[in-house]
Amino acid sequence: MNYRHIFHAGNFADVLKHLVFRMVLSYLQQKDKGLFVLDAFAGLGCYDLTADQAQRTLEYQDGIARLMEAVVDNPDLKDFKAFAQEAFTHHRYDGSPVLAAKMLRPQDRLIANELHPEDVVSLRRNLRAFDPVAVTQLDAYEAIRANIPPKERRGIVLIDPPFEKKDEFQLLVREMQEWQKRWATGCYILWYPIKSNQPIDDLYEAAAKLQVNRTWVVEYLLRERGVEQGLNGCGLLIFNTPFQIPERVDALVPELTGALGGKIRSFYLGNSTSA
Repeated sequence: MNYRHIFHAGNFADVLKHLVFRMVLSYLQQKDKGLFVLDAFAGLGCYDLTADQAQRTLEYQDGIARLMEAVVDNPDLKDFKAFAQEAFTHHRYDGSPVLAAKMLRPQDRLIANELHPEDVVSLRRNLRAFDPVAVTQLDAYEAIRANIPPKERRGIVLIDPPFEKKDEFQLLVREMQEWQKRWATGCYILWYPIKSNQPIDDLYEAAAKLQVNRTWVVEYLLRERGVEQGLNGCGLLIFNTPFQIPERVDALVPELTGALGGKIRSFYLGNSTSA
């Protein structure tokens, strides 16, 4: 457990992940029925961009800072900027658990899970104002198994591992099969890094074989996938992608890449279609 997200908070990968996560959650909240949200790798919840770790890398300057400076017309980008503005004004960046907590309705339920013993203390502190959000300290995959299927029957599981384990992709393949057995209708949002030595295509092949409805991928590349230069990009693989989300993401791509650089592509896996 050496990974510390504070070094990377607010970078381009965070922007993509949190932008799409917010869009999906907002879409599902169009129905009055309560939602379940599980953030399996919750981290600190909120990040101080003036902290030494963030200042050492300055990754947020090429991510959220660029977006906040950009003039955008796309409604989803404008919404995300408005959400991020308060924290950014105070030199902070809200992670996914705080983002979700701020969006919760009385009928919704959020569990934020973080295994790291120091980070979970900060997570509890950052979520204290959002009672009754539950914070757990479990292995992330154990937390998922323990909470699905939820009583609400509708909801989201966000999975963004640090990928410290060499076999993380293989582990995800095994876990994806279990998730579908337990809760086939859940919306699972899986974030992953794109590096030259990562078996991304194996993950796609395994996901396609599950034949889950509307399995959709969006990749954000700063460099070509095979370049041996650390993090070339990132992706989101989503099972049971809500309607309109792929089209809305495609619509914001020109302004997002115009602000942050790089290129974005999206596609369905297997027999999944937009229908």
